[in-house]
Amino acid sequence: MKLLSRVVARCAPSYSVVRMFGGHFVLFGLAIFLVCKPTVLQAQPADRHDPHLALGTVSVLGNITCLPGATKGASCVSIQVSCPNVPALKATIAIATPAGSAAGTIVLLSGNAGTALYNSGFATPYLSHGFRIVQVGWTSDWQDTGGVGLKSAGCRPATVFQWIFNGVHGGSRTTGFCAQGISGGGIQLAYSLAEYGLADYFDYVVMGSAPGFARVDYGCDASLYTGGPLNLCPLLPNAPYAFPHGEREDQYENTTSCSQSNPPQSDIEKWASDSIISTGADFSYPQTDMSLYFCTTPPLVNSTGEGFFYIQQLMPKSPPDVNCYAGVCKLEAVWMDPDAFNLAQAQMLARCVPNHQLLTERRVRAR
Repeated sequence: MKLLSRVVARCAPSYSVVRMFGGHFVLFGLAIFLVCKPTVLQAQPADRHDPHLALGTVSVLGNITCLPGATKGASCVSIQVSCPNVPALKATIAIATPAGSAAGTIVLLSGNAGTALYNSGFATPYLSHGFRIVQVGWTSDWQDTGGVGLKSAGCRPATVFQWIFNGVHGGSRTTGFCAQGISGGGIQLAYSLAEYGLADYFDYVVMGSAPGFARVDYGCDASLYTGGPLNLCPLLPNAPYAFPHGEREDQYENTTSCSQSNPPQSDIEKWASDSIISTGADFSYPQTDMSLYFCTTPPLVNSTGEGFFYIQQLMPKSPPDVNCYAGVCKLEAVWMDPDAFNLAQAQMLARCVPNHQLLTERRVRAR
């Protein structure tokens, strides 16, 4: 069903809204690393006062054939990511460079286990507008650490993002370093920002139907949340947050009672500790701009409510856009709606700018 126009209320956070009337919804150039043997790149050492969790290392294994979904003209490299306390995991990195100097770098991340290269029509227009495109595809589920836990798993994407910034992006502060992730891709970004300090790197971040693990404890045991309705946006004043099944979460967390009644306290504590919103998490991102997109077409998914919990914590550069759509999109596929797709694309092209450099320049002028 085509959405005819768009109304945005900019507040804290801001929203784009679709409304129903008469049964219809109306909307008021990089060279790949050539190696003969693995090359290990150590994450930059953190300041001793840095409260964020430690990053890992990236070993470049060599050039490989690209996976399906790679941006046209991309070259691909295999890497291995090693992080504290979790098994090493390989990933494919697809890199497409524009003609001439790149306007910035955009990292694209797929949902679910993160094993696919995310494209969905975004990569080509971003590339044609002069942005370098980097797609990340894990060889197996990045969230599965053999039961160590989700927060520790978050080291994997965070380490890759820093490696991309330092190597592929060249550590530049004169062009934007940005990312877009759907579902589980948004979870990769959320853990990286909250737990591993990647807000020091990303200038603009877009999440679709994410992050689904903002409060794992609430998702596994809905009775733990005792607050009011989760008013995500005018289209969804009471968003769901409970996981429909707990088997996957139990596997990730090495627990046994997710989505069951009366879970043991040990499981609850594990879920709370490994949530994106947990003790020690950082949500102050003064140099990182953010936008979030959600599909509110029934049946609803729990990432809407989990997203609400996340949004309430955020303190980014500007109030985050919260964009809700209904009628065309389904489940977590919010960008299957043409209007949502077009807005996300336009926003990325306009807002992937070097916010870290711009803030530094403003501070210098103010002296």
